[in-house]
Amino acid sequence: MINIVAENPKLLKKFLRKFKFAFYKKSYKSFSTYLAGLFLEIKRTNIHSIYSKSIFNSYENLQYFLSESKWDHNKLNDKRIKLLQSNKITRTKKDGVLVIDDSGCKKWGIHTQGAKIQHYPTEGITTNCNIVVVSAYCDLSVRYPINLLPYLPKEEFLGGKSDPDFKSKLDLAKDLINDAIKKEIKFSDIVFDSWFFSNDFADFIIDKHKTFVTESPIDRLVSYHKNWIRVDELVKLIPSVKFKKVTHTNSVGEIRSFYVYGFVTKLKGIKENLKVVIVKGSWDEKDPKKVHVLVSNHIGFTAEEILEKYFLRWGIECIFRDLKENVAFDHYQVRSINAITRHWHLSALAYTFLLWNKVTLLHPNTSISTIGDSLIFYRKINAISCLKWIDKNQRKFKEKFGITKDILLAA
Repeated sequence: MINIVAENPKLLKKFLRKFKFAFYKKSYKSFSTYLAGLFLEIKRTNIHSIYSKSIFNSYENLQYFLSESKWDHNKLNDKRIKLLQSNKITRTKKDGVLVIDDSGCKKWGIHTQGAKIQHYPTEGITTNCNIVVVSAYCDLSVRYPINLLPYLPKEEFLGGKSDPDFKSKLDLAKDLINDAIKKEIKFSDIVFDSWFFSNDFADFIIDKHKTFVTESPIDRLVSYHKNWIRVDELVKLIPSVKFKKVTHTNSVGEIRSFYVYGFVTKLKGIKENLKVVIVKGSWDEKDPKKVHVLVSNHIGFTAEEILEKYFLRWGIECIFRDLKENVAFDHYQVRSINAITRHWHLSALAYTFLLWNKVTLLHPNTSISTIGDSLIFYRKINAISCLKWIDKNQRKFKEKFGITKDILLAA
């Protein structure tokens, strides 16, 4: 399959024109090349590898575009969300959720801004990496990132954690929630894992008059019969007859059974009553825990409804996987956090292009059920477009890739 960036296929050109307003003419050309390069089959996607596959752009132009040119990734992202909101399939709905989570990108160099030895959430290890906090929309039909903010460790600031410019991951999560509200993203609940479940964060959401669903850390204290009990001890105190069996079908069609029991009570340090749901059963084969305790201020939800809302959280894990495996989210060789953040937003836009094709393509004989399918479909179209261009521009093609008479004779 032809694996270069020549003249972009009509499908991509039409999509990219929706974002032309954000760039000057020269930077738009680099924008088009860079985004197209994210779809190529390259072992290590970066500025140099995209340049090496591009007919019409230089390394210097691509480097300048990502690191120094004047364009606003926030305006680009706002337009991306407006585009998704304009389609009845991809627009956010009241039964979906806003998911907050963080992800990491491993780095081997020591000069990349924000890359420090820290917790790498993707694998649960400590390593040198950049961290990004992400908001995403997920429902039973679609999922996509809403926005992202880079996390800079305290070592990046003169005053450490007390520096006025330092923001913790929880601070960034609050900013992302405010951003989603400003964007008028529709959702029923904000969903996040136990790491983000602090008293301050819960109270922040309550003060916004929003509801949340999360998993509790094992050392949280719950009021049970007027005594403060650790959540990991709670299950021992509740009779088995109170639990109800429920089933859940995950994204790959596997059916798992759980036993659930919920009640309204207090958690120490949080001002409002909460619904506590004890779930007996492991999330999957890799989950070492046999019991999970979910917490929500959505008091009217049943235990089963809270469990189903929490399961929507796994959609962001699928988003992270698709971003990294399909559009080079964790592949970059730039040092400034501004350039890294731009790359992340361009990867999110590339993901959105694949999602857009998945839900809007009207080809009757085309089966696109995943982001990966959409990528394969685009690569085939790009190969055809490149073949047509090569046929008309053989001399330019030979010059670009150093195809000499000797090579032709050897072939």
